[in-house]
Amino acid sequence: MLTNVKLVFHLLITIIAFSSIVLHVIYSPAPFVSITKFTIHSNLIVFLTCLFNSLKRKDTPFLDFLKNCSVIFMSVNILTYHFLLSSGGDYEGIRIITNFTLHYLIPILVFINWIFFETKKKYRFIYIFYWMFYPLLYTIVSLVRGWFDGFYPYFFLNPNGEIPFGVGSYLNVFLFMTAFSILILILGFLLIILNRIFLFFHSKNNPSDTYQATKLP
Repeated sequence: MLTNVKLVFHLLITIIAFSSIVLHVIYSPAPFVSITKFTIHSNLIVFLTCLFNSLKRKDTPFLDFLKNCSVIFMSVNILTYHFLLSSGGDYEGIRIITNFTLHYLIPILVFINWIFFETKKKYRFIYIFYWMFYPLLYTIVSLVRGWFDGFYPYFFLNPNGEIPFGVGSYLNVFLFMTAFSILILILGFLLIILNRIFLFFHSKNNPSDTYQATKLP
């Protein structure tokens, strides 16, 4: 029964994520700008994660990696948008809905999925740096591209101009990126600790069940 509920929940997230990404980009006044956003990329990761999980119904190391990235990236999404970006743009029509689903609804659904449906595992703390790889790559590519053509997907990546268009210097960009790195470190740390807490209480209530209690390589 729980397996069927999990499948339905994954399919729900898959459909919402896919439709939200497509509609948000298609109805954007600047579609090629929209596809550069970390919001779109991270929701695409969620879409692929839930799609692959629905098809395979069994964890693989790569799928497990994507699941954890989804939780962390969705946390970054909702926090960054709510506290830094929510007052910086106006949306019309269908994009009012897709903006909400991409920044709030899908992150909430991903958190619910992790709490109730995902198998908890004992990760080593080095995994935090694996989960940081894509945000770091995204930042480097965005800065290199901006250096050549002057386009930056977010104001805090733009060393030119002043807020709300840029942050005025590469030093300020570095400070913003340091803050984001610390945020991801904290989120990764919390994810590992919460996994271990779940495992502790599960093993306490079910002493004969290992439930992925061994440390992953």
